[in-house]
Amino acid sequence: MSTLMKKNYLFCFLLFLVACSKNAPATPVDGDDAVVTENPAPTAETPNILFIIADDMGIDASPRYGIGNNLPAMPTLTSWMDMGIRFTNVWTNPVCSPTRASMLTGKYGYRTGVLNPEDAGVLSADETILHRLLNESTTNPYATSIIGKWHLSGRNVPDRPIEMGADYYAGILNGGVPSYTSWPLTQNGNTSTNSEYVTTKLTDLAIDWIGDQDQPWLCWLAYNAPHTPFHLPPQALHSQGVLPEDEASIDANPLPYYLAMIESLDTEMGRLVSTLSSTTLANTLIVFLGDNGSPSEVIQPPYSSTQGKGSLYQGGIHVPMVITGFGVERKGEIEDALITSVNLFSTFLNVAGQTIQESHDSQTFLPLLTSAGAATRNFNYTEYLTDRASQSGYTLQNITHKLIVFDNGNEALYSLENDPYENENLLDASLTSVAQNAYDALTTEAARIRQ
Repeated sequence: MSTLMKKNYLFCFLLFLVACSKNAPATPVDGDDAVVTENPAPTAETPNILFIIADDMGIDASPRYGIGNNLPAMPTLTSWMDMGIRFTNVWTNPVCSPTRASMLTGKYGYRTGVLNPEDAGVLSADETILHRLLNESTTNPYATSIIGKWHLSGRNVPDRPIEMGADYYAGILNGGVPSYTSWPLTQNGNTSTNSEYVTTKLTDLAIDWIGDQDQPWLCWLAYNAPHTPFHLPPQALHSQGVLPEDEASIDANPLPYYLAMIESLDTEMGRLVSTLSSTTLANTLIVFLGDNGSPSEVIQPPYSSTQGKGSLYQGGIHVPMVITGFGVERKGEIEDALITSVNLFSTFLNVAGQTIQESHDSQTFLPLLTSAGAATRNFNYTEYLTDRASQSGYTLQNITHKLIVFDNGNEALYSLENDPYENENLLDASLTSVAQNAYDALTTEAARIRQ
């Protein structure tokens, strides 16, 4: 581990001893379509929200999830796990744009039309996003930013994040960059080529923006790491050692480069947190999320290369989420509740003290920050649209079983208790009564969701 990473780990740990000394009350929920009817009780300060998204980081590439044999060193993230909650049943969409749209709007993709990053990847400017609701609040107005990857409107509308309600946008309009050291940075509606290492530059932008705020803030920091192109980051940012940097070597074995990119992300997260004052840090809720599963080139067993990013299997949609900081009373705990990316919409609004009159598809999980076993949703749901009908479709799970319905008419039912890596389609044989009951419940819920 590099000296910088060790320093980040120690600093983060000490600061979080301060940060986690505050509590926030839970807001009760009631069922999958719950509407939050009460604000959290008043607090001395309205908390800031630091939301960090890793691009293409699946659960198999995440420390402490027990999947994958080659894991990155992430002292910052693991310190947040120690001082907060590691969530183990979080779903996103199989690709980035639908996941981001779901978090911004609180709606599933079939409602917004955002179902992939290509032909169904544009979020309508008519949608009301989280940032607008936060910065137009009459009681607790927030300063809001989107820093990093946008990928919801194409490069021809550089002002779209601002038009939709963010106070500040700086980052990458499209899905990826041609190079991590030569990439298009859009700021204030203008795009220019930037030669700074992109993970470091996005961190600098977040540090500068946060430092300018004099009111509660939401910093939406959407890193593009560890998305392709795979490469070797600056040596000080990772612990994978000296690796050859030629394209042939990277193509032959991309995994260590992918892990190095994740480690550089972790180092920069630690640097960001280290710039916050103890007072600011103590009043900040920090949420870390992977936006979809690992790419096929680097996904690790027990997942196969066809079960990662772009698939409705667990390797494509089951992602890490860690929450720590303000209001998180549970320290070093694991939470198995069902959560999807769409739930972050209402949860962030609740953290900010807002009452949700209409929750769309989003249900708060704020009570889980203080109480294990608090009321949560009974089903996870996600979807994907592609021209390959054998991969396109939707999926949902309850706590024991998962159903996938493909657009070509095929279906698959898995017991997540007995077959968590989806090797045996129960529909290939006669169903037991337990499996039949699960199938019936899942199909009924799917019809309700998609009506």
